[in-house]
Amino acid sequence: MTSVSPNSSSVIDSFFNPRNVALIGASSDYRKLGNSILMNLLASEINVYPITRNRDRVLGVKAYSSLDDLPEPVDLVIIAISAKYCPGLMPDVRRAGSKNAVIISGGFSETGENGEALEKALVESAASEGVRFIGPNCVGVSNSRLFNGTFTMMPERGNIAFISQSGALGGMLIYTTRQKRIGISKFASIGNAADVSFVEILDYFKEDDRSNVIAVYVEGVENGRAFYESLSQAARKKPVVVLKGGRSEVGSRATLSHTGSLAGSTQVFDGMIRQSGCVTAPTLDTLLEIAKLFDYQPLPSGRNIGIISNTGGAGVLATDASANFGLRIPSLSETTRKELRQVLSPMASIENPIDVVASGGRREYRITTELMLRDPNIDMLLVICAVPTFAGMTQTEHAAGTLEGVRISETDKPVLGVWLAGDVGKPGKDLLEMNRIPCYDDPFTAAICMARVLDYVDFRSNHL
Repeated sequence: MTSVSPNSSSVIDSFFNPRNVALIGASSDYRKLGNSILMNLLASEINVYPITRNRDRVLGVKAYSSLDDLPEPVDLVIIAISAKYCPGLMPDVRRAGSKNAVIISGGFSETGENGEALEKALVESAASEGVRFIGPNCVGVSNSRLFNGTFTMMPERGNIAFISQSGALGGMLIYTTRQKRIGISKFASIGNAADVSFVEILDYFKEDDRSNVIAVYVEGVENGRAFYESLSQAARKKPVVVLKGGRSEVGSRATLSHTGSLAGSTQVFDGMIRQSGCVTAPTLDTLLEIAKLFDYQPLPSGRNIGIISNTGGAGVLATDASANFGLRIPSLSETTRKELRQVLSPMASIENPIDVVASGGRREYRITTELMLRDPNIDMLLVICAVPTFAGMTQTEHAAGTLEGVRISETDKPVLGVWLAGDVGKPGKDLLEMNRIPCYDDPFTAAICMARVLDYVDFRSNHL
């Protein structure tokens, strides 16, 4: 793995902000990666130069037989051909004007001794030509505001930078972000990280003004000390959420065969994450959901949570989960309880967690949200709704009432939701999400996300 150079940030920026990109392995065959990558590039806001020896045009665009035939220099070369040809391409990349390559091709150290030798030859060839590369064995890189240099979909524009050691898993998570409407700023699949390292990408995302949060999927790293230092520096500037693969002994062995890296001790890794100020995600889903909460909402000033629900059972589950993760469920002020008693049904519970009962609609959610957010005993608010399908209630009125209460309260306390009832609850959930209130399907998931945010708040208060 290459050590970080003083101008590493500018080098890495060239991977994410190219003007002219060449694709070696461009194809008109929809079954090949070179076809998917080319289609994504052509939909981007850059100049694209397909390289193939088989055709004069690919997907309606003029193609070139080699990099030497290009009409102008390029800033980035993406390579998607057989691994055995990759080392010999590095002189061509440099002559084409590029100091950067993304090597999608697999078949290197992740495959055993022969692949290790091929990867070593690739590293030596690139170094001799002054070419830096991401990969091999990766999905590629994308900048949602400029171009998609991967064979997966372009994510929606947003503020979360995402690094994945696993290519396919990272690509699948991009699909998930689209389904969840979670915006991504930049995406990097680093694969075997034979040259450009996790550390360099982290350091670049740390300084990236377009990235407010960094999400990381990692299995194993070679230089643990450098990785720790990079995480620590990043966490002092913005939240970093980490999901670790290869936690079990069996999973650790799978890591070696997957990316050719060693997973290392889970206990040591977890301790490193805590000390660095980053937060951990237990699952793929929570990796995205924790990052989304960081992105959408302000940090809380304390651990006191207020809970609103229209079903007592969900309020109880949310209380249990919150307490389990170290959040406090305080009593409300006398003023808040008095005002709630005046506006809510006599059957409602005005103690935290508040149960507005099933008949509570837009008005009740608006007033309760406003009063809870204004209560000095509350640092954050969880709003839960089991969307009713009776008494003429609409699927979005509870969400609309919540949004009105947030606006009227004029506070900067974080708010998140749990919208139940599956497809029936989806319109209300979508309304909240469009207004940057993260909304979950389960109180337990919401509690995990809030707890991780509080871990980061504790770190900042003790170290910054």
